[in-house]
Amino acid sequence: QTGNSARQESKKFSILIIDDEPDILSIFKRSLEIAGHSTYGFVNPTAALAHFKENPTQYRVVVSDVRMPGMSGFELAREIRKLNPDVKIVLTSSFEISMKEFKTVMPSLNIDGILEKPVTFDKLHDIIKDVAK
Repeated sequence: QTGNSARQESKKFSILIIDDEPDILSIFKRSLEIAGHSTYGFVNPTAALAHFKENPTQYRVVVSDVRMPGMSGFELAREIRKLNPDVKIVLTSSFEISMKEFKTVMPSLNIDGILEKPVTFDKLHDIIKDVAK
């Protein structure tokens, strides 16, 4: 009834998730769908890139693991960025690194956030909300 719910509704969007571990992919998808977002997920980064090439403006945020067979999250992020410079990219990784350190080590890789594994639902939702502003 209030305008407040309309504002909340506008904050929901599509998210592409790539993680070679099916359980993690499933948990991320479910958590974000419960929050009202629409999600599409892949365990294969090459298949995810092919899908993104056909739908380069469908997603507001891409969440990808860094270490995956066939193509790293870094390579995937570079290719996605070429197709849509405006999409927000968040990488998940088991190693500890801050955004500041990351930008020092890999300044050419234009990503919007890093999530350290294990990822809590709160951290996942906070970074999605933060990068999608």
